Amino acid sequence: MNKKLISVFEWLNILFMGTILVVSVTGTYHHIAWYKVSFVSVIWFICFLVTFLVFKKSEAFLTKHKTLLLGGYLFLLFSALSAASILFANPPTNDYGEVYESSLNLIAGKEVNWSYYAMFKNNYLLLLLMALIRLPAYLAGFEGTYSIIIFSVLCATTTALLIFKIMEHFRFPIYLCFLSLVIYALFLPLYGCTYAFYSDQATIMLTVLPIYLIVSDSGDNKWLSVIKIILVGLFACMAFWLKATALIPIIAFTIVKLLTSFNRRTLFRILTYFCAFICFWIIYELIWRASPAYKMTDMHVPIIHWIALGSHGHGDWDDNADYAYELLATPTIEAKKEFAYSYLRRNLNEMFSVTHIVSKMRHNFAAGFMGLSTYIYEPDSPAFPFLSAYGTYGGYTMMLATGMYYLLLLLNILGSVISIIRQRTDNQNILGLFARISLFGLFLFLMFWEANNRQLYNHIPLLVLTGTATFAQFCTFEL
Repeated sequence: MNKKLISVFEWLNILFMGTILVVSVTGTYHHIAWYKVSFVSVIWFICFLVTFLVFKKSEAFLTKHKTLLLGGYLFLLFSALSAASILFANPPTNDYGEVYESSLNLIAGKEVNWSYYAMFKNNYLLLLLMALIRLPAYLAGFEGTYSIIIFSVLCATTTALLIFKIMEHFRFPIYLCFLSLVIYALFLPLYGCTYAFYSDQATIMLTVLPIYLIVSDSGDNKWLSVIKIILVGLFACMAFWLKATALIPIIAFTIVKLLTSFNRRTLFRILTYFCAFICFWIIYELIWRASPAYKMTDMHVPIIHWIALGSHGHGDWDDNADYAYELLATPTIEAKKEFAYSYLRRNLNEMFSVTHIVSKMRHNFAAGFMGLSTYIYEPDSPAFPFLSAYGTYGGYTMMLATGMYYLLLLLNILGSVISIIRQRTDNQNILGLFARISLFGLFLFLMFWEANNRQLYNHIPLLVLTGTATFAQFCTFEL
């Protein structure tokens, strides 16, 4: 029965992700022709194939010097991200600018714009976290700009280590573990977005950290298991409140465990993790209710607003700005809900029309920049000509980033094809299945939510995992 359910999902994944890939390739951002970006994907595949063959031939060397090579990689990645973040950092603006400014005001005892957090509750936890990061530097007489950059770079670098460790746990050969590190380091958005510690950057590590804690818990040490259960609950709760999509991988991993190794022990562990999550949820809810923002009840934005926002045009803020600003100006929470529902009902036919679905797919998924142009926007920035879609060479950079991203989507689909043919549930296939369910969940969620290509950023680790897992099967012809 479980194998049949897995096969049903794999067919759905092929159809859904295949449709998204075709729609995206034929409508890539920056008016890049499909054959150009496809050619770039082929080049990326050749590069990965060559790297795979070189690493495979050097397996003994990689095994012998694993610790040294891994340490060297992490040091170089940290250095490269730090240098790029300091060099490319643009002045904080929009939502990130609001949280950045508020965090300094909070620790300095100045007035905070609590009405903003009453409207956008998810950024309240980000405010507290950023204030905590900046506090030591502030006490030492600095504003803490660099402490934010360093913390964000640490999160991005630790994510690479977690990818490596997760693949090791699932018994991938050492050369594939190192291949995953290469793929991760080649994601261009990391070098232009990491300086800004907004919700996307704050959750990139949280998409895989709880997974690592779960798979590394053997249960041999009782107290260590208890600590890991507590940490899983804490980080899962943080992931949800910082950005709801960051919780999708945890849900996906739970589904995979139930499908592939359902027993009383698995069920007990899932329940303990869930209980820890609920405990931290309650704690955070109490913290939120004690904030000045909570008391501004009529300024709260209902969840239905974000679904309504995605129902018209491209499904983004710009196409629905008149509606969004009118909703924010509506005086009561009840009136806001009614206004959002009425807007959704008005656009219901459009929401499920082919034209809207295609437009929203392209707006969400037809680029590999994942928010680069949001954070690299100053024309005077040295990164603007290369890392902005509006820069002199932005089209070429877009083609490089999108070509690699499309290749990983294609490998995701090929992973489903191989899974249907092989009908196996060994460790490597389980990891691939987990990554595919995560990405399927994210992409499906974004079809009903506000459209924004930036929402893909925190799932970069899942793209790396699905690509590496499928690349292994595809290159070794293990059918």
